[in-house]
Amino acid sequence: MKHKLNLGDVFYLKLKNVEKYVFGRVLFYVNKQYHKIVDVNKLPPDYFPYLRMFYNGCQLIEMYDGIYDRIDDFNSSKILLPRVFTKGIDSKSNVLNWGILDNKLVDYTKVDFPEQLNYGSNKVRLCRGELAFNTNLTKEVADEVGYKSMMNVPLTIANSSLFFQNRTDLIPEDIRWPVYLKDRDLLYNQELRNKIYANLDIDPNKSYYELSKEMGFDLARFY
Repeated sequence: MKHKLNLGDVFYLKLKNVEKYVFGRVLFYVNKQYHKIVDVNKLPPDYFPYLRMFYNGCQLIEMYDGIYDRIDDFNSSKILLPRVFTKGIDSKSNVLNWGILDNKLVDYTKVDFPEQLNYGSNKVRLCRGELAFNTNLTKEVADEVGYKSMMNVPLTIANSSLFFQNRTDLIPEDIRWPVYLKDRDLLYNQELRNKIYANLDIDPNKSYYELSKEMGFDLARFY
């Protein structure tokens, strides 16, 4: 019988068609945390609630380095993927076998969110967690460079872990993608990221916690 994941739970995912495992941890629940605090029906007209629009029902997770033959072999604390949204590991969207291994307290001052470019109301916005900044990018440029918010499922996350460890040979050919996550988060394009932040006059090295607190969206209220 499966259990529901809690904040901080360390989980495993069994790879598709292979007796190997990857591991991750839950950092943030969009529904359990964001929706309990934020009344999305009373948001200001200029607020861009991409957490609700794109990631309803999702979990923010991190994935650990390593591919293991047995669940009991897991011993890594090195983070491979620091921030990625997925439909619930404990939901029907997960076609992989999974389970809970441990629980580690989440330090919300270190939690970060994917940085993505979304278009709406004739504006291209840099979206990061609760924050959304109007950029000077045109829709055409944004469409060309990508980095739009897109939905992931646990299978994609497991395969992304393999991709970032140069083990795409473990992904069945019929579902293998040429690239994973690198086109979905500005984290993987530092040159473009730095240009956007410079144009916004925002320190690109400032943590999400610091930046959100300055903007009046203290992440601590969700924890």
